[in-house]
Amino acid sequence: MESELSQYMTRAAKFEFFLISCDPSLARTDGDLRKVTGVQWDVVGQRIETMFPFASFDFEHTPFSIFASEPPQFLVVRDDQRLEWDSDTDAVNSWDRLLSRSFAQLRNNIAHGSKRHPPRPFTHGRTPAFLKAGHALIDFIAAYVFNRSDWEQPLGEW
Repeated sequence: MESELSQYMTRAAKFEFFLISCDPSLARTDGDLRKVTGVQWDVVGQRIETMFPFASFDFEHTPFSIFASEPPQFLVVRDDQRLEWDSDTDAVNSWDRLLSRSFAQLRNNIAHGSKRHPPRPFTHGRTPAFLKAGHALIDFIAAYVFNRSDWEQPLGEW
């Protein structure tokens, strides 16, 4: 599993760089230097919405339907200072919510979550499904929103 997680993180990082290279307005920036700190997933979500309205999108027939139906849990610090996996009850009802709450949460969980922390029964065994969904969503956005199914090529080859 560690190899699959590493491969996913590398690919997700490349994808984020691809997005902000295609359109620097997608970059989340900080400070006077406008240091890039990530991707504005809400802006990416708005772009997807114009092409594929969320309300009528057929998630059922996509490999990334899990992001809409069962978003990943997130790591929280409890009052007793213990780490715990938790979730919210807010529906995933827009592309920007799907990207920020599900897709970006998966990346955060892999990068910052404690993989040695025992998973809750609800999350047990879902990591492979989330990884598959993440790869599929990356490919969908690159191909159908940015018209770049070759996005993994070096920048000079675009």
